[in-house]
Amino acid sequence: MEKFTQIIKELFVRDLRTSPMETGIFFSIVFGFFGILVIANYMKRRKEMKEIVLIQRQKWEHLCEKFKLTREEVSFLEKAASYLKAPEKKYLLLVDYQVLRNAFTVLSEHDETDDGLVASIYKKTGLQGTDKKTPSIPSQRRMSARRTVNITAKLAPIEHTAAHIEARMYNISAGGCKTENPDGRFRTGEDIKVSFIIHEKEYKNIPSEVVRTSKNGRILHISFGHVKKQTHIPNSI
Repeated sequence: MEKFTQIIKELFVRDLRTSPMETGIFFSIVFGFFGILVIANYMKRRKEMKEIVLIQRQKWEHLCEKFKLTREEVSFLEKAASYLKAPEKKYLLLVDYQVLRNAFTVLSEHDETDDGLVASIYKKTGLQGTDKKTPSIPSQRRMSARRTVNITAKLAPIEHTAAHIEARMYNISAGGCKTENPDGRFRTGEDIKVSFIIHEKEYKNIPSEVVRTSKNGRILHISFGHVKKQTHIPNSI
């Protein structure tokens, strides 16, 4: 704090000792430097986002080809993907049973669904019944309240059949939780599965997303679910 105060004093002293032109040049250089940093960071982030979008599209196209989906089936899945929190992640429909089932459920509440297409997609992807269904959770009025816990959770990339990597969970709410990041394995934006037992009730393979990390990547802040308007955990836990 003393060093910071000294720097501020030096700047004011410099301002009194130099001409307005010199002061203007000095601050122009300072602001220009920070401007360059901001622009560079923006360009880097933009490039990263383009790469992510490309990877997501490639995953989707690869999976559609792998499962030999028809144009009608692809179109139906794209309609279901519009109910995802991040529709650009439509490939999730083809790697996780709960995401696919939940998207079909919400779609059926808003539009007519083709049972034949649904059955065909389940059969081709082999996802039907591969995940244990998460216990049915009643809707809650307050979704943001968090409760401190200290329990063992299990995590895994969403492509894995089941969550199996142990991690400590520090708090939980109806919409998400905070856990340790085992070996710094997961990053912001990554899609994962989360399993845990609380109050003798098991929640298994909840499809989730790492919305951010903290403490130099040692802590994960996780959002449950990929489908809009879904509740996975009761607020009264």
